[in-house]
Amino acid sequence: MTNSKDKVYYSTHDTVFGKMFLASTDIGLCTVSFLDKDLNKHINWLKKHFSQASIIEDTERNMEALNQLQQYFSGKRKVFDLKLHLLGTEFQRKVWNILTEIEFGEIWTYKDIAIRLGDVKKSRAVGGAVGKNPIGVIIPCHRVIGSNGKLTGFSAPGGIQLKKRLLELEQEHV
Repeated sequence: MTNSKDKVYYSTHDTVFGKMFLASTDIGLCTVSFLDKDLNKHINWLKKHFSQASIIEDTERNMEALNQLQQYFSGKRKVFDLKLHLLGTEFQRKVWNILTEIEFGEIWTYKDIAIRLGDVKKSRAVGGAVGKNPIGVIIPCHRVIGSNGKLTGFSAPGGIQLKKRLLELEQEHV
C-alpha cells in the first residue's frame, strides 16, 4: 500500500514504434506501454495501483527509460539497465522475472516459461501473467509465442503487427 507522500511520475513520448506511456516511482519504472488514444486508461491504471499517491506529469523523471527505449528501437541496445517497480501477484512477478532472461533476438513459448516454473501445465496461467506485463518491451513479453509457432497474445495498440515489428527489429540486429 502506498502512503500520501508517495509520488508517481508519468510522461508520454513519441517513438518510431508509436506513442508510449512511461511511469515511475522513487523505487523504479512501474509501467511502459504503447499509448492508444485514451490517456485516461493509463492514468486510471496508476490510480488503481497507487491509490494514495500523487500522480504527476514529469518528463524528466522518465528520460533514462526513454533514452534506453530509443536506443533499443534503433538497434543499439540489447539489454536494459533500469530499476523496476513490479506491481503484480507473486506468480506474475515470477513470470516477468523469467521474461527478463529471454535474450535479445530469442523467442520462447509460454510452455518454455511454464517448464522454467516447474510445471508444464501452467502454460495458460503463464499466458495470463505475460498478458498483464506492465513494463512492455523492457520486460520482453513480445519474445513469447505460442507452442505452434504463431504470434499470439499481444494486447498493445498495434497488436500482433507491433509484436512482429519488434521481433523483426531484433532479428535485424542480432
